Amino acid sequence: MRRRLAACASATLWLAGLASAAASAQPAQDGDMIVVEGQRLTREQVRAKANDFVRKLGVVQGDRSVARWVEGICPKVMGLSPDHGRIVTDRLRATIRTIGAPLAKTDCDTNLLVAFVSDGKDMVAIINDRRPSRMAQVEGPERRALLESDAPIRWWYTIGIGSGDGAMTGATPSPVTGGNSESGSSMLPDGVPMGGSFASSLIRTQAVRILSAATVVIDVHCAEGVSLNAAADYAAFVGLAEVRGKAQPPVPSVLNLFALQDRARNLTDWDRRFLIELYDLPLNRFGRSQRGHLVKALVDEDGTGPAD
Repeated sequence: MRRRLAACASATLWLAGLASAAASAQPAQDGDMIVVEGQRLTREQVRAKANDFVRKLGVVQGDRSVARWVEGICPKVMGLSPDHGRIVTDRLRATIRTIGAPLAKTDCDTNLLVAFVSDGKDMVAIINDRRPSRMAQVEGPERRALLESDAPIRWWYTIGIGSGDGAMTGATPSPVTGGNSESGSSMLPDGVPMGGSFASSLIRTQAVRILSAATVVIDVHCAEGVSLNAAADYAAFVGLAEVRGKAQPPVPSVLNLFALQDRARNLTDWDRRFLIELYDLPLNRFGRSQRGHLVKALVDEDGTGPAD
């Protein structure tokens, strides 16, 4: 415990929220000139950044398609006072509406849980011991990272499998993923969804991956210098997209909240544009096609990309 507290460096989560940068910045004196220097990137450089952004998020891996919410999202916030809890919940719901994701009515069953706790590692260990089914799909290095790291924020998902038209069919891949190889296993690459539809197409998948539950655990002792709004935006991003743990994009992003570079205190233009496109692209496509859609959406027609 002492080592953990030392690692957290007696950090505090600022529950009052952070004032805007414009309000907190010192005004320039009369006659002073502020010069902002920057370099205009070429279209190729912007595309490279966009491609790296999508790659590091991990939402597309090989030909495995992306996962997103299809049923209404019902967020719930725990571990805060009622007033502060409403602030986070309202911000989550506003983000969900803005990007075009499905939002459940207020009287709904929780499927997106955001928990503010005093010890993130301990809380995840308790869930793992007492409710292992909630983490059943988290395996290997990802599970070890959840249980052993001192990350200020950690998260995991439950992924369901739907038919090609987006309807939920189950939480595991269809048996038709089994193939006729000599070993009896599937002859298709890992992560290629099949089953649920028998339409003949070279670009459409027979099944889609659907987010059916997401849990976000925020350790208030390790969330150093983070406002309540920033924590809510971080939770919204990882709750709305299947993001790889420890993802640090090479552009300004709320996911770099604890990084040394490209830090942001709320959702950036890169974040919003990505999420909007994620909830606009066809789900029943192979990963390579979806990756192209996401990268293309992050590059303006004039090649400038989102604002940094």
